[in-house]
Amino acid sequence: MPVSFVIPCYEEEEALAALRPHLGSIPADEVVFVDDGSTDGTAAALAALAAADERVRVTTHERNRGVGAAMRTGIQATTGDVVIVYDADRTYPLEDAKRLIDALQGEISIATATPFGAGGGLEDVSVGRSFLSKAAVWAYRLVLGRRARHLSVFTCAFRAYRGDAVRALTWRSDGFPAAAEMLGRALLAGAVVSEVPSTLRRRTEGSSKMRVVSASLGHLGTLWRLAWARVFG
Repeated sequence: MPVSFVIPCYEEEEALAALRPHLGSIPADEVVFVDDGSTDGTAAALAALAAADERVRVTTHERNRGVGAAMRTGIQATTGDVVIVYDADRTYPLEDAKRLIDALQGEISIATATPFGAGGGLEDVSVGRSFLSKAAVWAYRLVLGRRARHLSVFTCAFRAYRGDAVRALTWRSDGFPAAAEMLGRALLAGAVVSEVPSTLRRRTEGSSKMRVVSASLGHLGTLWRLAWARVFG
């Protein structure tokens, strides 16, 4: 079963240098990096990764469009039966990718990592990020109803998808709320989602691009769109 990885990157020169020793352990047949308009040394770092591993392909945005747009570009460039979205900063253990793949059994079309379910955890994660994630769970459960009651996370982008299904999925958000919108729209379309416990850690290279206020406003817009879609189709 061919597996594709999608790794969005924006100003991730340091994170990519730290990722390079682990490149060979990525359980994938192709690894699609998306340079989302970086102005640091990200492009050079990605060129080095492509030279070191024939599985690596690089797609570039001329300007920064946001992580949601980068995921959209990367996913459309994949060919695998399974597509895994992973963060360049490796805040979730790379080895958990195999567990996500294994979780795609039977009717399950999406397997998402979660630090909040039984067996998951947080390590040195900021209060703002933790609060936003937990608040989002309550809000998305409220909007999506019974489809979402079993889920403990919406903002985690580290997921495995059935390839054909995710390439057919559409979402409007170009920013950080895209991960939640993708999950919400998939649930409204009848997707069966499983959670795999994992540990979210604070990034150790570079800096986070997420801003709590702008992400919160983005989630409000996404919640409105999902509520409209639930009521009116």
